[in-house]
Amino acid sequence: MFIEIKKLTKKFQIDRKHGKGEEEVLTVLQDVDLQIQQGEFISLLGSSGCGKTTLLRIVSGLLAGDGGTVTVGGRLVTKPRQDLSMVFQNFGLLPWRSVLDNVAFPLEIDGQSKEKRYEVARKLLTLVGLASFERHYPHELSGGMQQRVGIARALTRNPSVLLMDEPFAALDAQTREVLQEDLLRIWNETRCTVMFVTHSIDEALMLSDRIVVFKSAPGRIHSIVEPPFRASRTTTDVRLHPEFGVTRAALRAMI
Repeated sequence: MFIEIKKLTKKFQIDRKHGKGEEEVLTVLQDVDLQIQQGEFISLLGSSGCGKTTLLRIVSGLLAGDGGTVTVGGRLVTKPRQDLSMVFQNFGLLPWRSVLDNVAFPLEIDGQSKEKRYEVARKLLTLVGLASFERHYPHELSGGMQQRVGIARALTRNPSVLLMDEPFAALDAQTREVLQEDLLRIWNETRCTVMFVTHSIDEALMLSDRIVVFKSAPGRIHSIVEPPFRASRTTTDVRLHPEFGVTRAALRAMI
């Protein structure tokens, strides 16, 4: 198995003081077990506060768990790695850099030559449909275009895992649907393993091989659902599938 999460637990201390001056401990994740195959597209679905983003950050190495283990490609995750890339809800682009330089930035940090990093960045801008915007700056782009730049930047190191934390949540409904389709196309071309956090049942159904449904207090996996139409989602509009509404209702009941 490519990604293995075993008995993962995470706790946070809350600043509020009780009568005896003790800090409250909040268990965000408790005994989470999950296995993901290489090339899978997995969505983490659940209400706010159920630990989805915390799990993503632990897998990325940005946050340490308090118990259990995470391995990717047989290697224990203990810190950020170049083969694990994160796409955040906030676009996080550098406003003083052009689109091309924003995408090339990770390779600049790695010490790649300008020629090499621009070559990679231009290929990725073509992949996300922004080849003609390389000289533009973030403020000249729409929100959807900025997020495409963020996705291209995350792909510059050819990551084995792409971790996406509600990347389309701040966008309008129409732009969101377009980017969902774009993301499926990009995933189908790169076959990168994707872990995708979302609150949207429809989004999870449109994108995923499997949907991991979380329950909160503490955060734990309730169910793992395989949409019956997942094999056709890159070629057809799965919202028209007769099982879409049925599966959607079942997921809502779980949440």
